Formats: sequence, structure tokens, C-alpha cells
Amino acid sequence: MALAVTLPLALTACDDHSPVAAPTSTLPAQDPADDSSGETDKPSIPEYDTELDLNDEEKEAVEGALVAFEGYFRAVNAAYSGDFDAADEFPRFATGEALKSINGDVGVIRDGSYEFSGKIVTSDVTIDSVKSSKEAPEIDTVLVGFCFDLSSWSLAPKDASGSDTDFDFATMEHAISNESDSWKVSEQSMKAPEC
Repeated sequence: MALAVTLPLALTACDDHSPVAAPTSTLPAQDPADDSSGETDKPSIPEYDTELDLNDEEKEAVEGALVAFEGYFRAVNAAYSGDFDAADEFPRFATGEALKSINGDVGVIRDGSYEFSGKIVTSDVTIDSVKSSKEAPEIDTVLVGFCFDLSSWSLAPKDASGSDTDFDFATMEHAISNESDSWKVSEQSMKAPEC
């Protein structure tokens, strides 16, 4: 099993992507106090920036993708911290390579060979792309970039000391796909060892 020591989710290499330009539009984060449904663990939509001129259909796709993004990290933080029942939520928010990776991480935390501490924190969320595949006329993929604070958590072999990375932040990108009317994180990559 290929696990990154300090980068969960099997993230070990940078992709060659050009940097994202300065954002020009923002969707405000949903206020949990405005949630009249009574669901306290319901994922919210994080604040984001984008240079894209999103139409209504694209905004709806982005909202669905960001609900999955938020739910993904909520479930990951809970499961990695020892609430292994939270891993049952993973298929609601992840699929494919992303689901396989987080399940693998939980497996090594559960068996005691790796330890997790802290909390995974994301910031500076951007919408990099909204697109449709050739097979589907509707939007089926949203690329979400974000800053990943590696200094706020650790996933390392139980007897390891220190970090094997030379940086505290990374610019990450998640591909979030719509499968059967359900948005899920499907792929993840590191774009740069900085934010």
C-alpha cells in the first residue's frame, strides 16, 4: 500500500499546472445558524473564489461539488481521529481513487501502524474548472483548488519522528464528479508545495 507519511490520501507528487490567477467572484459560506432542517452535521458550502463567469447551471454544480468537498473532509477528520464509524460515510462523499485512498489511511490508523493527530484544515478554496464530458451534456466535473495546511495535522508511522516534507502548505486540487445525481470527490492531486 502506497501511503504518504504526512500527506494523507496518497498525495506524493506535484502535477504540472499553471498557477490560478487572482479570483474575481465569491460565494459566501452558508451560515449554520440559518439551517432550519435541524441537521447539525449537514455539510455547508465553503466560501470560494473563481475567475470563471458561472451561469446558473454551473453555480448549481459548484454548490453540489462543494457540499461533497465539505462532507469529505468532515468525514475524514472524524474517521482519522478514531471515530471509525465515520468511515461508513466515505462513499457518500468519495469514489474511485479518492475513496480507495482514504479507506487505506483509515485501515492503517485502525490497525495501529499509523497515528493521526490534529485536524485537516483547508482554506483559499477556488473553482478552477466546471466542465462536461463528451458523454454527458450536463456538467459532471468541478475542479476545486485549495490550500492544505500540513502543519495542523500529522499522519505518520507509529514510531516515526518528525515530518518527511520540507513544507507546511500545499496547493491541492480535487476533481469532484457527478455520478447518478450525487457529487463525490473522485481524484486528488498536489499542484504545488506552497499556497
